[in-house]
Amino acid sequence: MYETLRTKTIEIKGDRYSLQDLGSGQECVLLLHGWPDDSNLWRNQVSALVNAGYRVICPDLLGYGLSDQPQHLQRYTISALANDIISLLDNLNLNKVHLVAHDYGAVIGWEIATVYSTRLKTFVTMSVGHLACLVDLSFDILRYEWIYFLNIHKIAPQLYRASNGRLLREVLRTHPDREKIVEFALKPGVLEAMQKLEQANPLPEILLAFLQDKLPEPQQVSVPTFAIWSDQDDFLWEAQIKESSKYVAGEWRYERVEEAGHWFMLEQPEKTNHLLLDWLHKH
Repeated sequence: MYETLRTKTIEIKGDRYSLQDLGSGQECVLLLHGWPDDSNLWRNQVSALVNAGYRVICPDLLGYGLSDQPQHLQRYTISALANDIISLLDNLNLNKVHLVAHDYGAVIGWEIATVYSTRLKTFVTMSVGHLACLVDLSFDILRYEWIYFLNIHKIAPQLYRASNGRLLREVLRTHPDREKIVEFALKPGVLEAMQKLEQANPLPEILLAFLQDKLPEPQQVSVPTFAIWSDQDDFLWEAQIKESSKYVAGEWRYERVEEAGHWFMLEQPEKTNHLLLDWLHKH
């Protein structure tokens, strides 16, 4: 899955980010992937966006793909990663961009939209809602969240590797690139590197803080926000993204992609591209 040509390597705070920088349009779209992907997740969107006249920036997050794998967990906190992305924009002399983000990339995206709103023209969040909606608790919701409890433990990479990746294949059973991802993930150190983002932002501790009323009051997002969720998502439920509208003070739009799973940008690229381009052309 890592055969896509990388056109740049940019050093941020001593760590190298690998990224694609394609197209030459004045309007720029930044694409952020999540677990367990890299920038190649967006291959169908990159071509459509470039052909539509946009410049596209598509990095591998720290610990993923061809970007560096620093050891210190503080490099992987959501606030640190969001700041890295802003530094990356500064390095590329980009003042404002359209941000499109999926999975953990979307978690970082919400942080950017909240803290660095002046750097975004619009924000498209795929699959993931506002943090305040992710910590709602019920038995039905907990059945989605087991993986976030597992992935922070040191034994998780060993479990995923055992029996030639049997558990990882089951978890990724709906991923169109499953076999390529498993093949890469079985290499030494890959799963441990990807795990650091989750260890630096452990969901159980966030849930505990929520239950103890220790989380800060959510800030409103002023950036025009477009949320997309798919009806066969095995990892995230609809309410957590649909109800995020109450934390968006700016323009809000929500669309549901039918007959697609968590990686709907790969399963239904034409539908995804139509939604993206329609949104971007209006802004």
